[in-house]
Amino acid sequence: MHSHNELLSIYDRNRDELVRFSMSIVGDMAAAEDVLQEAWMRFVRAARKQHIEEPLAYLRTIVRTLSLDARRKIARDTLRVVQDSTALAEVVDPLRPGPEQIAIDRNEIALLRQAIAELPDRTQRALKLYWQEERTLRDVAAALDVSLGQAHALVKHGVEHCRQRLNRPKMH
Repeated sequence: MHSHNELLSIYDRNRDELVRFSMSIVGDMAAAEDVLQEAWMRFVRAARKQHIEEPLAYLRTIVRTLSLDARRKIARDTLRVVQDSTALAEVVDPLRPGPEQIAIDRNEIALLRQAIAELPDRTQRALKLYWQEERTLRDVAAALDVSLGQAHALVKHGVEHCRQRLNRPKMH
């Protein structure tokens, strides 16, 4: 049987290497430290009951086994947290529109498309350049070969027409 001091000496001399070994498996320093604490306690208990021929190899085996267990536990916990947060997000996500809001939005999009279709081609093009392509009024004017004031008037007319068709009050 090995004395407690002999076991402690083996542990102390190899502690840094054992922590790195555990860390390489679990991927987390705090978890690796926990593994080493548990491994030390199991190592001492086993050494009290039996003579261990190769104490360092035995300690390393304990560290490996506990590290693999810890890695599996971390993976399970992470999966559980992800699943719980996903389920929670589905239930609580205030930014996610409900079926009623989706139906309202679809109806408004259809009305908006219809309103845009009623506009002259040049006004439709001005709105597309300005809204969809996020171009400046100067770019709209250049693309339509009109003055900056005319480009502004086309966009303003198109927006006002759409606002009226959607029965929205004018924003100031």
